[in-house]
Amino acid sequence: MKGFYIRWGGLIFVGLWIVAVGTQRYNRDVRPLTPEQVLKDHSDGPVRMLGMVEAGSLRKDPATSQMLFSLMENGQRIPVVYQGNDPDNLREIKTLVVVGVWDDAAKRFVAQDIHLIPNYGFIIAAYLVMIPLALFLFMMERRVRLLYNEIKQSKLYEPEVGEFE
Repeated sequence: MKGFYIRWGGLIFVGLWIVAVGTQRYNRDVRPLTPEQVLKDHSDGPVRMLGMVEAGSLRKDPATSQMLFSLMENGQRIPVVYQGNDPDNLREIKTLVVVGVWDDAAKRFVAQDIHLIPNYGFIIAAYLVMIPLALFLFMMERRVRLLYNEIKQSKLYEPEVGEFE
């Protein structure tokens, strides 16, 4: 049984390590920032910014074929210049995640990609289903091991010696 508990301890350790690495990646690469955070941080690399396209601000620049709009979140507004493929999901009063860099000289956000906002509640719920499944597997394997050891330690079947009635 010692090996059984060591194996399950190792599985729990690996699972917790995967959760920690996934959380680090989410915080570093996936988590969208609000316009207020983008204005405060001024990071050098690409940033994911979450906001709603302000009504009446969406227009296409005919000279450069860029999309110009303002992204709002919590009362903070940032002008955005989108320089990518013509998106089907870009429209007014829609919450989006734009990926790009902050241009401090022009005081605007230059976006290269547009993503829809993911439903994190659904994703987390899908992974949380694995916890009861792992508990069930642990309990069943433990019971099988205990039964196996009990059978192994019991006496072998010995037929009765004598006459049958």
